[in-house]
Amino acid sequence: MRRNLSRLDVIRLSAFSMLLLILPATSCSRKRPSVAEQIAKTYGLDSFGQIDAIRYTFNLEFPGVNVSRSWV
Repeated sequence: MRRNLSRLDVIRLSAFSMLLLILPATSCSRKRPSVAEQIAKTYGLDSFGQIDAIRYTFNLEFPGVNVSRSWV
């Protein structure tokens, strides 16, 4: 038995097929954070608002010569 699909049936079938293709892609991307987000959280991005200053000190020691530099 052969059945002719109406235009509405074809539209419904196409929409359902596209939904099946798009839905898994969007749900997977929301489950896992990106690599950049993981690295940012590992190095304290969530605490960025608590930073008062950034201090850096550089020390270099050679026989007879000591060099030290600091930045704030």
